[in-house]
Amino acid sequence: MWKTVIASLLLVTSTPVASAAGPERVPHVVAAHHRGLGDGIGYGQAKAHLCDLAKLFAEFAADPQFRDLERRKVVEAIVAQPPPIGPTRQVRDLFTGYVQGYNRYAARNPGCGARPITEAELYRFNYVAFNEGLFRAYEGIWRSPPKEVKERGSNTIAVGSRGTNGGRGVLLGNPHVPWRGMVSFWHARLTIPGKVDVDGVTVLGMPVVFNGYNRGVAWSATVSTATSYTLTRLKLVDRHTYLVDGKPERMIDRGTHWDTRYGPVSRKIRTNPHLTGDEMTPLPWTDTEAYAVTDLAADRLATLNSAATFLEARTIDDLKAGLDRFGGTVRTNIVAADRRGQALYAGIQVVPDVRADCVVDQEFLGRTGVAIVDGARSVCRAGLLPVDRMPWIASDTYATNSNSSHAFVRADKPLTGFPRVFGDENIANLRTEFGLQEIPRHLGRFDAGVMRKLVLENRNTAAEKYLDSMPCTRAECEILRKWDRRNEVGSVGALLFDQWFEAGGTEKAFDEVVAKLGPKIHQPLGENQYVVRDGRRIPLHGGPGSSGVYNLINMDRQKQEVSDGSSFVFAVEYTDRACPTAYTLMAPARPDLYGAKKWQRGALC
Repeated sequence: MWKTVIASLLLVTSTPVASAAGPERVPHVVAAHHRGLGDGIGYGQAKAHLCDLAKLFAEFAADPQFRDLERRKVVEAIVAQPPPIGPTRQVRDLFTGYVQGYNRYAARNPGCGARPITEAELYRFNYVAFNEGLFRAYEGIWRSPPKEVKERGSNTIAVGSRGTNGGRGVLLGNPHVPWRGMVSFWHARLTIPGKVDVDGVTVLGMPVVFNGYNRGVAWSATVSTATSYTLTRLKLVDRHTYLVDGKPERMIDRGTHWDTRYGPVSRKIRTNPHLTGDEMTPLPWTDTEAYAVTDLAADRLATLNSAATFLEARTIDDLKAGLDRFGGTVRTNIVAADRRGQALYAGIQVVPDVRADCVVDQEFLGRTGVAIVDGARSVCRAGLLPVDRMPWIASDTYATNSNSSHAFVRADKPLTGFPRVFGDENIANLRTEFGLQEIPRHLGRFDAGVMRKLVLENRNTAAEKYLDSMPCTRAECEILRKWDRRNEVGSVGALLFDQWFEAGGTEKAFDEVVAKLGPKIHQPLGENQYVVRDGRRIPLHGGPGSSGVYNLINMDRQKQEVSDGSSFVFAVEYTDRACPTAYTLMAPARPDLYGAKKWQRGALC
């Protein structure tokens, strides 16, 4: 082991520098307190991703939303408040430390246009990241060039004592995030002796752990179908004046946009739950009506406060208590398993509490999960739904989520009857279908080995379900008849099917895809699905969300990079030993290990 002291209160260690065939190099941050831990996270993230972080911070600093928040000191006012609105002591210390660590590394290693950041700037960065409604309406509020939008997803399975072969908890975490830039991960072991010891990942620019494990509990986050905002329909007197309880109120000209008591006015918004495609819902702004975006997360730091508690959790009860205390996360489910053999699904998150008589478009709510409420009545402004009315389940069998709603956490005991803002209780995606079919087959036998095999089987759910009934009469259809219906590196036919199915699965679509792909239809998947590292082409298994491949890999074909997909894949099995049996694959950092399915032992013990 080599060691580098980077602060008097901090130690970072890692395994030796790895060769192409060697193990992943996992930094270990050891600190005396949360401020030191934040210092190590900031320093370590900068060391591994300085250019990505410098670009992110520069882009946000120039963003009209960011500049407006800075000018009005919106986030500073929230930070000045005590929790649960403002940050907890742990969050404050983590943020102070992160800024110190990041700035120290950037000062010692100038490049990539990196500059010092402030605590206020880091809070704004995180604030914007967790304002889902404003993000979705961004182009309609600030009339700026479109933000880059990427599909969001993840799979996770938690199995309790009755479902495992050892009588304790087992967890599979399979978050799907971009491999570079915004929302990408940094993997590390984080330790405060006697208090914190976690192996997991932090998102760039965020010193909290949404996916990780310790000696008592393992947890993983999935993107939920819940909605954290409403649209408020304004009854206008003129272009910039609206009525509330019969009295006129003037919109506020912020310079970059128009604001109201309900939030900024927007001309369009994305309502697709997982940001797939280019769908935008237009919102009219006429002489008689306009629409404001009311983001329920905009006046608090609920997600940061909740997630910071995970570091010291020992059981699923601790995780649930942290979520309950601070109001949960934003559009994020937490699934967990602990050493006692308990499994958890918690859909505890910031969602609006909407009065039924205030909803002005029931069809829109039913179709999108977004409530449009009557802004002419002040009583119609949505509050926060209490946590005791949110979906969650603790079990000694299992809980799972693959980005369908809470209704599909269990095949045998669906959670139903919750407000539509939590998601559609009738429609499940293909990855969810795969999980709910496979999990019961393995109950009583689950361990880390079963989880590792299940997540990387690369079965193509869409092909298994639909291929035999799809119209295909061309000679090239023989390729699909011989295909193994998996998305392995050597699978011939996977590329053809995935693009055909995504294009609609018709005969016309088949002809168009064959013409577009040309000789590629005869090639193994790995010859077309790969990343390049140090001049070396690394083939990748996995497949797109549209085909329901559990091991999701969505490629950006122009950049030849993973736009969204399996990233920090981890399987954790608790046994009678003090330390869990754990295996990880940090795909973005080591695509060679991921492509070869060479799991690494966890960094915790």
